[in-house]
Amino acid sequence: MNRDVLVAALLAAVVALLLGLALRGRGARRTYRRAGPLFTPAEQKFLLVLEKAVAGRARVYAKVRIADVLAVRDTLSGKRFWKAFGAIACKHVDYLLCDPASFTPICAIELDDASHRRADRQSRDALLDDAFAGAGLPLLRVPVRARYAIRDVEEQLRDLLPARA
Repeated sequence: MNRDVLVAALLAAVVALLLGLALRGRGARRTYRRAGPLFTPAEQKFLLVLEKAVAGRARVYAKVRIADVLAVRDTLSGKRFWKAFGAIACKHVDYLLCDPASFTPICAIELDDASHRRADRQSRDALLDDAFAGAGLPLLRVPVRARYAIRDVEEQLRDLLPARA
């Protein structure tokens, strides 16, 4: 094969590859949009009260993936491991309180709205209750309300957080 033809073919292949990569990136731009607020109005209200209730005694994180908080026990392997991991991998808790110094989880909080009366949500809730209990990490369930009193939230957290300094 002629050297000029080989160089031209190689150059054309590189240009085609770069053009393909550039177009693929543009496809992603047309695929996604901003989802909107991270929290529902009810979640926002509770978060503001929760942050005041913990008053520096814990760090508040929201929408934390459960698989980043709970780990599948080492005694499970193969299909049993992947089934257990799959059950939590795409789920999150509404809020996670962590020790401010060590970042160790203190407790998880679920804000339960009307959707938690559905059968599919009740099944999910039972799984989470069991998983958190088995891991020894408290999971608090807080019903959605129009308003939250800081004192009520403080009372729910009283036995979990260190006393105020």
